[in-house]
Amino acid sequence: MSVSSLVRRAAVVAVSSVLTLAAGAAGAGAADSQQVSRVDLGRYAGTWYQIAAVPQLFEIQCKKNVRAQYTPQSDGSVGVRNSCTTWWGSTSQVKGAARPLDESNTRLNVSFTPRPGGGFVHGKDANYVVVGLAPDYSWAAVTNEERSAGFLLSRTPALGSEASAAAIEAFTDAGVDPCDLRLTRQDGGVARPASLCR
Repeated sequence: MSVSSLVRRAAVVAVSSVLTLAAGAAGAGAADSQQVSRVDLGRYAGTWYQIAAVPQLFEIQCKKNVRAQYTPQSDGSVGVRNSCTTWWGSTSQVKGAARPLDESNTRLNVSFTPRPGGGFVHGKDANYVVVGLAPDYSWAAVTNEERSAGFLLSRTPALGSEASAAAIEAFTDAGVDPCDLRLTRQDGGVARPASLCR
């Protein structure tokens, strides 16, 4: 088995473990914290570029171009495909699914743990909470219930200063320190990582 195959397998295990732990450790009162009132999953679908994120173990193999592809499914869930360019120049990819936990579609449980026979094993807590969203769905601020994660997503590889300021405000209002997020290298975007609030 090649080194890149081992890294990919380790990444899948790490993703599953981290998200399961995050969901299980979420505080009961965190669900009442600041979040968007409603997300239209049809409009939310498509490709998102990671502009910045709180560093996570499951992205350790990623050098740049971290992105997510969301596809609504007939059962109400959302197919998830995360990918990036690794330090070795190859593409790393992991597939999973997100299940909305209420009718607002702002709180979801994302799982990358396959269920025997098909589908994915889901928990009951939100490890994907949308706390900021542009009216035109051009950027989104995402965290988890315990506010230990943070992801700034955009429809384009770069995000303007006005949109960045709005996202920083959304994270702050939700109880996430925006300075904990590091900019993600993207072709056509940021070339060097730095703090989001640089």
